[in-house]
Amino acid sequence: MFTRRFTTSVVGTALTAAALSLGALGFAASASASAADNAFLAQLQADGITPPSAARAVSDAHAVCTALDGGQPAQEVINAVAKSTGLSAKGAKTFAIDAASAYCPQYVTQS
Repeated sequence: MFTRRFTTSVVGTALTAAALSLGALGFAASASASAADNAFLAQLQADGITPPSAARAVSDAHAVCTALDGGQPAQEVINAVAKSTGLSAKGAKTFAIDAASAYCPQYVTQS
């Protein structure tokens, strides 16, 4: 059972989902993946999500954290992930939670 969830924040100005372009944030993937990258990619695979490339998945994951750091509500981040990746709502939520768990765990609570 998937029990991790986002904490929502009303602090700061929320970005609109349309303003978030996950693929165009320009994060460069390193030639060698970090331990966090490997853990994130392994979790995606365990959750049945196959990204077009590891670099794209890591880039999109960092964009999730950037949006959350900017104060965007979790649901808007999930909607933006769905729009950018073509994942279903459930898949986008799983991706976003996996991303936050790997790269910005302060936004994830265990329940």
